[in-house]
Amino acid sequence: MTFILNKFFCAILLATAGVTPAAMAAPARICSGDVALQKLEGYWSTTHFLDLLDKQGVWTTALEATDSQQIALNIKAGRISQNLAWHEGDESSYCLRQEGDKIWLLANDTKKPEQGPYQRLGKLDQSEANLYLARLIQGCFVSEEKEQWCFTRGALSINGKPAKATLELDMSELDLYGTPLRVQGRKLPFWYLVKRTDGWAVFEDDYASNEKRVPVDLQKTKPWRILRK
Repeated sequence: MTFILNKFFCAILLATAGVTPAAMAAPARICSGDVALQKLEGYWSTTHFLDLLDKQGVWTTALEATDSQQIALNIKAGRISQNLAWHEGDESSYCLRQEGDKIWLLANDTKKPEQGPYQRLGKLDQSEANLYLARLIQGCFVSEEKEQWCFTRGALSINGKPAKATLELDMSELDLYGTPLRVQGRKLPFWYLVKRTDGWAVFEDDYASNEKRVPVDLQKTKPWRILRK
């Protein structure tokens, strides 16, 4: 009886203040410029895309199965930005709602559906490319040339030395196969990692837009390296 009376008096107080229980239950909008964004800073990705990466283990395959314009956000310095396939800048202003450890992006046009849910991929002091690569490949492999390739938290080392190679997030000018790493100090700018049952095949490749490029044929082209456990 006491519990019922307490709920009754709470309802009266809320009504007197002009606040309805429905309004109290509605999630708050957090918008660009709000102080509340400080606790949400970092890289965010849709749970759907992360599930695809975990299941398929191939960057390009996961990208082709979703809308790469909407799969990633970053929250930094009081701004919410969409990554837009990591190809274009984003000057729009956004709002979001938070529920537990997930967030949803709210469209400026209230008639459009919200995007998400997103979950935090990592902190801003980490490399976004490394965070994604770490979901695709971990551990050490040995090439036929007796090199040891080790992937640790998304960073690659070869024979114990850091390799100048990082996951290429922007696929706008690349071929859609495997998982591309941008490399430095090589004749060609990319290594493509292609999964095999016992490891990885590595193909050297160029921008797809290069007219002199010879396309890789996964059935005929000989890999530059073959990595096995």
